[in-house]
Amino acid sequence: MMWLLGGAYCLVIWLVFAKWRLLRLSLPIALLLASIGPLLIVSWLFCAQYYHPYSNSAIAFDRTILIVPQISKRVPVTSINVKPNTLIKKGETLFELDRAPLQADADNAAAAVNEARAQVDVSEAAVVTAQATVKRARADLAYYTNKRKRDADLVKTNVVSQEEFEQTLATYQQAASGLDEALAAERQAKLGVDLANTRLREAEVNLKDAQYDLEQTTVIAPTDGYVTNQQLRVGSPAGGLGFRPVMTFIESQPEEDRVVVATFGQKNFLLIEPGQYAEVILKGYPGRVFHGEVLETIEIVGQGQLLPGGDLPEQIASGLPARFAVKIKLNDTAGLRVPGGSRGQAAVYTDNVQVAGIPIMFVLRANGWLNYLL
Repeated sequence: MMWLLGGAYCLVIWLVFAKWRLLRLSLPIALLLASIGPLLIVSWLFCAQYYHPYSNSAIAFDRTILIVPQISKRVPVTSINVKPNTLIKKGETLFELDRAPLQADADNAAAAVNEARAQVDVSEAAVVTAQATVKRARADLAYYTNKRKRDADLVKTNVVSQEEFEQTLATYQQAASGLDEALAAERQAKLGVDLANTRLREAEVNLKDAQYDLEQTTVIAPTDGYVTNQQLRVGSPAGGLGFRPVMTFIESQPEEDRVVVATFGQKNFLLIEPGQYAEVILKGYPGRVFHGEVLETIEIVGQGQLLPGGDLPEQIASGLPARFAVKIKLNDTAGLRVPGGSRGQAAVYTDNVQVAGIPIMFVLRANGWLNYLL
């Protein structure tokens, strides 16, 4: 760009002073032209490359969804109901998993729930029996308490012998011990009810998990879109611990909502703000410039994080300086095909020294036309 501006500047000087002879070239004018012109060109280009960031790395992205069967047991795929790269609607079946082992788990879980409910009924009946025993023991204790008091008075008048009184005391102590045993049995029966209810809740949770696994054997499309790179086959295992993805689902989105991500150097990244005007060229559309605006700036990259661990980092900064990503929304892509992964270049024009954006616009358009050849 500097050579072009320098050549144009020299051409103007030649036309004015040599070709058309509009002015007479003197030594002071020559010195002025030799100093002021290059200084203005350098200043203009400096402002252009600093205040209007340019990126050689721009790429169009698609939103992808990883299809992961949400089941706890690893089972084989029984059928695949979708063709690769074919548009499908939300809720349509992608593939199905073997239901037999999961149905068996659900049946076992349902049987466990019924057994737990029966155990709750048994435990509650045991509580009723224990409460009846406590009631009877209280009545016996009350009777022998009164009898002990009565015999204690009668033994003083020799109406009741000492031997009979001692027998009454022994019977009273047995009644008191019987009440303690009945109360302990009642507490144990109530604990049995609590334990049975806990096991019932656990069995119901297991049943819900088993039913959820059974429902997840039919995997459906999460939204409108299509499956690509379809490598799943009938008989392939899926699900289980780890929940590994088995399909890549591409979400359909209007082309007018297309977002391009461009990376910029650190020296002028901080000048970029959401809402600023941007231009993008794509290799798939030589000679065409797409207009847009900055959606957001990504303020961190992988080099800016420290992972937790037991070892201290040996070297904080290594490799090339990080470049930061900027999301650019294109405004004029309606009706156009912009495949995910399309590469290109981008420029963002800030509000500083706006006239300096002209060289950047020229470079961007020149590179767009060069896409016909390169």
